[in-house]
Amino acid sequence: MNPYDEPRAIPPPPPLEAAPHRGRRWLIPALLALAFALTLGVGAFAGATMLKTAQAAGGGPIFSQVSQANTPGVRGPGGQGQCDAYTVSSVSGQTITAKAADGSTVTIHTSSSTKYTKGGQSASASAVTAGSQIHVQGTKNSDGSINATQIDIR
Repeated sequence: MNPYDEPRAIPPPPPLEAAPHRGRRWLIPALLALAFALTLGVGAFAGATMLKTAQAAGGGPIFSQVSQANTPGVRGPGGQGQCDAYTVSSVSGQTITAKAADGSTVTIHTSSSTKYTKGGQSASASAVTAGSQIHVQGTKNSDGSINATQIDIR
């Protein structure tokens, strides 16, 4: 063959067949849907487990751990369940003398069933000392004193 001869035409490549992955177009969306479903399932399981743990620790629904002592001014019928903030003046046995925000003096009676909390954790009666800021929940008596059911020390 002479280098100056006409070049021969190169035959075109054979037609491409359909890509093998075309039949599997559903695979990626299906895998994404499966991953999403697994994520939701694991999240629901973890949430239910945490809720059960919180209920077991608190002895009731998780929302019962939010004390009304954190919501000043809550008052029930007849003064029941009231929650007011006070500054402790003195402590003598099961009697606490405290000053309200308006300057009035209030006597708070406690008992062995009075619950004490400090920083969201259970505390003892000895944590209430002169100068402490407290929120009291209980029943108001006709003489103005309070029979405390719960005291939150700030």
